[in-house]
Amino acid sequence: MENYTLTILGCGTMGTSMLLSILKSTFKPYPKKFICCTGDKESADALQERFGDKIETSYGESNIDAVKRADVIILGLKPYVCESVLDYVNRGLNGHQLIISLLAGWTIKRLSQYSSCIARVMTNTPAKFGCGMAVVSFSDDALQYEHLVMEMLGTAGKAIKLPEKNMDACTSLVGSGPAFCLLMLQAMAEGAVQMGIPYNVAKECAAKVMEGTAKMVMETGKHPEDLKVEVCTPGGTTIAGLLVMEDRGVRGAISRGVEKAAEVAASLGKK
Repeated sequence: MENYTLTILGCGTMGTSMLLSILKSTFKPYPKKFICCTGDKESADALQERFGDKIETSYGESNIDAVKRADVIILGLKPYVCESVLDYVNRGLNGHQLIISLLAGWTIKRLSQYSSCIARVMTNTPAKFGCGMAVVSFSDDALQYEHLVMEMLGTAGKAIKLPEKNMDACTSLVGSGPAFCLLMLQAMAEGAVQMGIPYNVAKECAAKVMEGTAKMVMETGKHPEDLKVEVCTPGGTTIAGLLVMEDRGVRGAISRGVEKAAEVAASLGKK
């Protein structure tokens, strides 16, 4: 696919994050034109002012034409409004456009009523900073576009391909994961505040600790347990703090939280 038009249907948090990461990058084949679809003129004008002549915007009934002109469509809508929006712009769909869906819970089977070429994706908000994660599953007809999709999503950080049966768990782990990490970051910072460290300093320290720890896991390839043991000295501060956290069920609560979020993700795609 060359010289193609990319239409983003729904330019909220995730749709805009993907747009930002693509605009900041170069890959082949690169979109020739970007069309950003919103629900109202105010949102369209705000996008146009922000991105200037890099994009074209549309809203309301003009979204039908924006979809009709698209070779590739990114669905950045909320799951609960997607059906009504897709039904509204249905006249612009030809059944063969490549649809890249960022919708939580919506299966490839359900999306296939709009096109035979579906890439179901779960990504996250760090994508806007180029350090996001994207997990992708493809319909059979969409596999011909696998290179394009992986290159495009790779601009957000890292993209991997997994079977669709794993997608609800990835919605929780990848999509909701930043919020889980932020809860832990906030808790660490507040513990430091309780011990007298100013909040801004505590927040910066906690954020850097999480960033460095993640990098350590990625670059060494070691199991987190092995790296954790390296920090624990006999009778030291780290093991003392870890035992309190284990006594309070922190590990289990996080794991069950991921499990519960995946269950909710599965329910979002059901009518």
